[in-house]
Amino acid sequence: MKLLFSATNALNKWLRADLPRLPAEQGKQAGVNSLSSDANIFSWQVHIIDNRYRSFEKTIVACEANSRFTFFLPVQEPLSLQELTPILQMQWQAVMAETLEEFRLLPTSEIALLLSDLSDIQLEAEWVRNTDLSINAHISDAGYWVTDTLSDRKLSRVTPDLALELAIFLNTQIRRQKQRKEQFIPLQRLFEYCVALIADNHSEQGVGGENVINLRDYRGR
Repeated sequence: MKLLFSATNALNKWLRADLPRLPAEQGKQAGVNSLSSDANIFSWQVHIIDNRYRSFEKTIVACEANSRFTFFLPVQEPLSLQELTPILQMQWQAVMAETLEEFRLLPTSEIALLLSDLSDIQLEAEWVRNTDLSINAHISDAGYWVTDTLSDRKLSRVTPDLALELAIFLNTQIRRQKQRKEQFIPLQRLFEYCVALIADNHSEQGVGGENVINLRDYRGR
């Protein structure tokens, strides 16, 4: 299964990378293709923002294509793709687990089982340069939460605790997808996607489904 990281031009420049463009969809402008996640590809739009105008301290913002699940990674010095990739791979799972635990949506034992099952799925990371404009709107909104919070609290950088606090808040709020006229909660949608991936992986391996995890106690806020 492919784990696709789609970098904006700003992130591509910060990484000092020369990432290939995502192949353009027929009739679409190159560099602004739509992203989606399914059973074969897990897509993330990744951007970087200044904590304040031209600041040394910056924050990477990653947003999953279907769920709009978002997390933040504070950075100061440029990272290589080899350094950044495993951090992103681990961080989205850590934030999802922390959010589930914060609201006691699953017992700790089931969260551990979820992470264990996810680690069994073989993901091949691939980077491209592309900006999905619909996802970028959510990233821009998340970026404002970062800069406004730093300004209000008179901080220059995002601490790990603040990054988690903002992610938990945003991922448990109702989001709207105007084109499809849908309302959803990022955490719930990402969780359901992960459960489907795990079920598919168990099926391929011939593993029984008796350990399927349900977010049955989740309530929208």
